[in-house]
Amino acid sequence: MIGRIKKRDEPVAVDLSNGRVAITLRDGRIVSMPISFFTWLDKATPEQQANFEIYPDEIFWPDLEDGIDMYAFITGTWAKKRNVSEVG
Repeated sequence: MIGRIKKRDEPVAVDLSNGRVAITLRDGRIVSMPISFFTWLDKATPEQQANFEIYPDEIFWPDLEDGIDMYAFITGTWAKKRNVSEVG
């Protein structure tokens, strides 16, 4: 988790269509981004894309072992992943 979100920002639904990831929030807003922002999700099969779990702070795809942090998705604040060679 990158940061904390408010209850109103919790995800309640996910739609992957028309080349976008659209997430409906608890307060009814729909936020979306191009699926190409998430290459791991864009390259997944339709079956893998359809198998997701919704948590208050994340959407997680167990078959892909990856997910979307809601704080980052809403605010655009993405953490840089560290390469294995950077880890001491």
